[in-house]
Amino acid sequence: MKEKFNDLILRDKLAIDRTVLANQRTLLSYIKTGIFFGSTAVGLFYLEHKEHFGITEWLLSAIGFFAIGLGFIIYFRMRKRINNLYQEQA
Repeated sequence: MKEKFNDLILRDKLAIDRTVLANQRTLLSYIKTGIFFGSTAVGLFYLEHKEHFGITEWLLSAIGFFAIGLGFIIYFRMRKRINNLYQEQA
């Protein structure tokens, strides 16, 4: 028999909250990684005094955008799973 979310003990409520916060922290890590790759690409561009982005800069930029996009995909999938667990408990 399933309990209602309001009837959960404090330990269980805190566990769900920790899961939500861990999901947000993971998203921020993916964003930070993407920004790191993008800023590295810009730094290499200015360091080498080029007129156009080279293959290395494009590759680093693409990896950065991919990391940010992947982070959002993972975040929203996990948020949906967490919300489904909330709905099951309510």
